[in-house]
Amino acid sequence: MSGIWLAVSLLVLAGAAYWLARRRQQNLALLRNRLVAVTQSVRQTGDNIAHDLRTPLTRLRADVEAALRQEDGKVHRAALERVLDEIQGMQNIINALLALGQAEAGGMRVKKKTVDLTGLLMEMIELYAPSAEERQLTLKGRIDPNLTIEADRQLLARILSNLLDNELKYVPAGGLIMLSAAARGDKLEILVEDNGPGIPEDMRDKIFERFARLDPSRTVSSGAGLGLSLVRAFARVLQGDARVIESSLGGAAFIVTLSTSAADVSRPAP
Repeated sequence: MSGIWLAVSLLVLAGAAYWLARRRQQNLALLRNRLVAVTQSVRQTGDNIAHDLRTPLTRLRADVEAALRQEDGKVHRAALERVLDEIQGMQNIINALLALGQAEAGGMRVKKKTVDLTGLLMEMIELYAPSAEERQLTLKGRIDPNLTIEADRQLLARILSNLLDNELKYVPAGGLIMLSAAARGDKLEILVEDNGPGIPEDMRDKIFERFARLDPSRTVSSGAGLGLSLVRAFARVLQGDARVIESSLGGAAFIVTLSTSAADVSRPAP
């Protein structure tokens, strides 16, 4: 009888050892795939950074060399102003990448408090209305009253700013931009939509990647391709998400969904 129990025990141990070995192989394969993905992402990001910084650096050098050939103080001042603009653009790219890294690594500090979301959205409309008017765009709001959320007000403002900056950049003159918000059960849904050219279906997830652009031209003046990456990363820090669909207005509709629960909002996304 003891021989049978010994045989059974050995079979159980062998099965457990096999299962552990197989699990270890699966974990190693998963880790290897993640390392490959991270390496490819780092390489692609490095290439994109080099590409995006090379153009302004080339312009900087050309401006400085041209100014040095002149004796006119006005020419020098104009060159310095252009240099300052280029430096600001490059600094914006670096700051955006640092913010993305913090958000995606779960290292961003969230200062949670009760936020009057309705009031914040109305403030953003008032803030961006003059810029929209300058570009011959109409900015309207359709916001439910008394919306509140337990979240970081600054992060919410940055989400909205990046969305509205994106709209001002890509919606043609004469277009309409609509900012709306409403409660959906225990969720809040913020919608920024337009009647512009829209986004092809096969690009609707890709545009949230770093340095993604619909326009093939890659210039700092047309944007670094980081704004929508920040929108999704910040939304996920607040335990939400961001996506884009076709708008009923005919263009693109960016939807940010956030939890109203204080317990959910305070934790960084994994």
